[in-house]
Amino acid sequence: MKLIQTKGSILEAKPVEEGFMVGKYEDPLCYAAVPIAGSDIRLAIIHQGKVIKECRNRQSAINFIERHRKGKSVAKLPM
Repeated sequence: MKLIQTKGSILEAKPVEEGFMVGKYEDPLCYAAVPIAGSDIRLAIIHQGKVIKECRNRQSAINFIERHRKGKSVAKLPM
């Protein structure tokens, strides 16, 4: 019998959101989407150490991060 390791949450009927990061940790333009306690799908968006938005689901978080990153101009970055 061959044992195959699987992701445990894949077998759940309602998988719990695990969160994600956009960018490198050291980068000042890094974003993190972390799960909110007590919720299965809601995510808090963290940027520069501050919670800037609470999103309803993963797709909403991705859309918000993309819009927020476009608003950050290259001219605003310190050189």
